[in-house]
Amino acid sequence: MSVRDPSSDSLERTVTRSGIAPPTKYDLLLAAVPILLLAGTLGGKLLSLPTPAGAGLGSLAAAVLVGYGLFVASPVDCEASREDGR
Repeated sequence: MSVRDPSSDSLERTVTRSGIAPPTKYDLLLAAVPILLLAGTLGGKLLSLPTPAGAGLGSLAAAVLVGYGLFVASPVDCEASREDGR
């Protein structure tokens, strides 16, 4: 039976001198979701579209971004999960 060594995880974050870790790609993806929702809503208002249409377009863009983060650039290393038997 293999045991995972947590010290070998590639998702470890380094801490800068200020004591704050820099944002990862996934932090930025999560921060972009509400920005896209707000941009869709405000864009709908400015372009005189119905508010639900603008919010829908913003949520569609946010859903694409979440899908990218989950399925294309997932934080799980495929080779490590194959070695674990998953």
